[in-house]
Amino acid sequence: MTRDGFAGAAFGAAAVLLGVGVTGGTWPTGRAALVCALVCGALGATLLVGRRRGGTPEDAKPPRPGRSSLVAAAVVWVLALLAGGIWALAPGDDGTGDTDAAGKAPAKPSLDPRPAVAWTVPPAGQAGDESVGFWGLGSAVAQGRIDGLFAYDGADGHVQWSVPAPTREALCAMTPDTEEGVGLIAYGRHDKPCATLLAVRTSDGRVLWKRTLGGEGLVEGALGVGGTTAVSAEDGAVRARSTESGEQRWQRAVPQGCETLAVDADATRTLLAEQCGKGARLLALDTRTGRRQWTRALPVESDARAAVVSVSPVVLAVDEADTRGTSAFLGFDDTGAPTVTVPLSGPEGVLSAPESVAHDDSLRPVVRDGLLVTLAQRESLVADNVVAYSLKDGRRAWSYHAENQTMALTAEPDGGLGVLEYSGSGRIVLLDGTTGKPGTRIEPDTGKRAAISIYPELVPVPGGHVVLNQILMHAEPAAYALR
Repeated sequence: MTRDGFAGAAFGAAAVLLGVGVTGGTWPTGRAALVCALVCGALGATLLVGRRRGGTPEDAKPPRPGRSSLVAAAVVWVLALLAGGIWALAPGDDGTGDTDAAGKAPAKPSLDPRPAVAWTVPPAGQAGDESVGFWGLGSAVAQGRIDGLFAYDGADGHVQWSVPAPTREALCAMTPDTEEGVGLIAYGRHDKPCATLLAVRTSDGRVLWKRTLGGEGLVEGALGVGGTTAVSAEDGAVRARSTESGEQRWQRAVPQGCETLAVDADATRTLLAEQCGKGARLLALDTRTGRRQWTRALPVESDARAAVVSVSPVVLAVDEADTRGTSAFLGFDDTGAPTVTVPLSGPEGVLSAPESVAHDDSLRPVVRDGLLVTLAQRESLVADNVVAYSLKDGRRAWSYHAENQTMALTAEPDGGLGVLEYSGSGRIVLLDGTTGKPGTRIEPDTGKRAAISIYPELVPVPGGHVVLNQILMHAEPAAYALR
């Protein structure tokens, strides 16, 4: 083939490929097609110049290229490069030609809509193993797994520190949060009480003290920390210890015929829910001294389950055995007077509650700025709504209907809320905390999809979020981060 034939074939092939790609929908269109056309034109001009420069093998004296040919080739190449640069830098056009109903290019969200899965933590344990809880530690996240307590760095997921479970023991309890840089965890053996209590410093994982509890060990869901005081229900009493030394500060014996349903505390108040016979009551104690502040009878006439949702303001979740009995979030003021009642099943559907009282999906509701926010099942068998209720009058303040199943809820540092939705491997939607209006959506990229399990937890960290898989189902990662 002659040089002219080769040039013509190359240029013709490029033009044909471009035409087929554009018409078939598999090649770029719009600005991308313009760039391709200019590049092909520049290629053709260059080959033409080359042909004039080299002539044919039979030419004894090849003609010199004309000045106009060189200038034309250079101009076409400059236009191609300039168009390519403009195409790459211009916002709102990815070369696909997508537009909205008004014919305009869709607006970009405030964050990259497909950020990468920044890191993952390999699965730990066997299928069906369930984690106990978690602590948000600012730039890190601590997960209470069956094999111990592990703190992951929010930036890269490496284990900053750990408190491994002893041989043949499993983590069986931990406080819902930490205070003054200290949290409590507990271990127990198979089919034995949850009876080894430890205080852990969250900055470095150091165990400050350890106590072996007698009797039946800890009461499930009855371990909290407020200020520098740890409060636990155990062995027929509620005891308070120093988080720094483990020294006992006070104890309150459980009255005969009563049992502890739930305990939690902050620096000034400890809430204690007790069942006595067919009735129940809520007590507020001084966290430092154990002195009783007030007592309030609960609207219960049968066996009940309870969970402290918030210590200040006071919010309790109660589920009574009587199907016509109380099953609701109950609010109280600082004197113990009832303020609001939000039924767990009502006009907004079935509300998600803490695990000890949940009808179906379990969740830590968020209490913030006078609102109780939780998930709800309304028109499907899974939660797909976020609902906020006023703690002043119990009325619905706002609701958000998700496109997918809602799985976890968290309070964001800026006052908003984060919702984890099930969309393949989990999507995070950020809501305005006052109105519930959705804002930024954060999704895993398609190249690094991380599996999400049932009952995950969502924790904000600087620059992103960490998803904790609390139940291992099919070798999902123990945790992963989205940016």
